[in-house]
Amino acid sequence: MKIKFQNIGWRSKVSQKRATFSISINKLVVVGNCLKKGQVLYSYLGEDDSNRPIMITYLDEKEKSNNGNS
Repeated sequence: MKIKFQNIGWRSKVSQKRATFSISINKLVVVGNCLKKGQVLYSYLGEDDSNRPIMITYLDEKEKSNNGNS
């Protein structure tokens, strides 16, 4: 999978409310992608080329396509 980064980035803090952990998404990302409260997003864990952990979140409410790649 090749990832093309856009010209926006943000810093998030992990927050906890009871047994649920969450992270925030920048308002520009929410507005620009027409996201709504309660919308389901799919996230996946992985590693970059330097073996750093990454989290990929699809903002279109669709699961990752499984084309044979992990």
